[in-house]
Amino acid sequence: MNAISKSKRRLALRLRSRRGREHEGLALAEGPRVVMEALRSSVEVRWVAIGDEVAAGQQGRVIAEAARRRGGRVLIADGAAVRDLCSTESPLPVVACVGPPPLGTAPLASGRYLMAAGVQIPGNLGTLIRSAWGFGLDGVVIGTGTVDPWNAKVVRASAGGVFHVPLIAPPRGRGSGVAVTGGTQAVNFLHADPAGAPLDRVEAARRRDWVLVVGNEVGGTPRPEGGAARVSVRLARGVDSLNVAVAGSILMYLLTGGAPRDEG
Repeated sequence: MNAISKSKRRLALRLRSRRGREHEGLALAEGPRVVMEALRSSVEVRWVAIGDEVAAGQQGRVIAEAARRRGGRVLIADGAAVRDLCSTESPLPVVACVGPPPLGTAPLASGRYLMAAGVQIPGNLGTLIRSAWGFGLDGVVIGTGTVDPWNAKVVRASAGGVFHVPLIAPPRGRGSGVAVTGGTQAVNFLHADPAGAPLDRVEAARRRDWVLVVGNEVGGTPRPEGGAARVSVRLARGVDSLNVAVAGSILMYLLTGGAPRDEG
C-alpha cells in the first residue's frame, strides 16, 4: 500500500476552493463512477487514489487498470486516508486529481445549448450538466455568477457529465451571457421562467437551434433581451414553480424530444 503524502493532502485542501483550483489548474473527482467517467474522457488525469477495500474488488481493479492505461499514477492507500482527501461525502474511497480544460467558446447560433445564468447551488448545476449530457446537448454555457463547474459537488452531481459535455464561456461583454447575437447570426434564446408561456405554445421552441437559459435559484433568469422567448413547464393549479434543476431538465427533455440528436 501507498501512504498519502502530506503534499497531496495539502493539495486536496487547496482544491476545495475555487481560488485554489484556478491557481493549481486542477480539480478533484470523487467516487468510483465519477472517476471512471474521467478516465473514459479526454480530460487529463494526474493520479488516482483508491482505498484498499475498493482496490481489492473488481471495481477497484478496473479503475486502477484504466488509470494506468491513461498514464496516471495509481495509489492504493488506507480507505480512511483516501476519504480524508474528499470534500463531499464519499462512502467509497476513490479520488482522482484531474486537469480540467478552460471554458471553451461557441457561436451559440447553431446547436442546442443550456446556459446557467447565476446558478449558485452546486447540486443544481451538476444535475443540469448531467441532464444536458443525457439529452445530447452541444454544450453548457457557464454564465457569470454561476458556481464553478469544477467544484467537487458539481462534478459528483453531474455523475461525470462535466467530463463529456463541452463547458462554454458566455459571450464577451455580457455579464450573464444573455446576448441576442452570436457572431453575425441571431441566437434563439429560450428563458426558463415560471411566468412564461408553456413550451408547446412557443413558436421559437420548435426551431432546430436554441439556447435554454436557466437562472438563479432565487432571482430567476436575467431579463430577456431583444424579444427572446420566455418558456415554462405546465404545472398543476396552485404550484408556482419547480427547482431550477428539475425545471431545466424537463425543458431539455421536451426540447429534444427525449432523445439525443444522434438517435432522434
